[in-house]
Amino acid sequence: MLRFLVIEDELFVAARIDDLLDNEGLEVIGPVGTLDEAKLLASDEMLDGVILDVNIVGGRVDDVADILTQRNVPFLFVTSCERDNLALSYRETAVVHKPFKDADLIREVRLLTPNRPDKFP
Repeated sequence: MLRFLVIEDELFVAARIDDLLDNEGLEVIGPVGTLDEAKLLASDEMLDGVILDVNIVGGRVDDVADILTQRNVPFLFVTSCERDNLALSYRETAVVHKPFKDADLIREVRLLTPNRPDKFP
């Protein structure tokens, strides 16, 4: 089973993402809504992917994205920010814009793990 960390501080959005991933048969870690917890889990957990909001409680998640990049953990942003508001090094990262359609989010999640179809329903 694939393990996905959800980093999102908006309760409604976090619950929706959690439900969508759970319905797809994925194990959800979180959702987490603080930068400290996000950094800790991004550093320590075995993860197959991460869904990452750009701003968590007013702070940017660039350090979390850096940790994930160093660990080769694929991630995508779910945000209301435009691509040019992302850190320059992450402007080519997949983005699902809020408000999002469920099918768009699931499509992007599947694209994060293309070499693991056996673990993704």
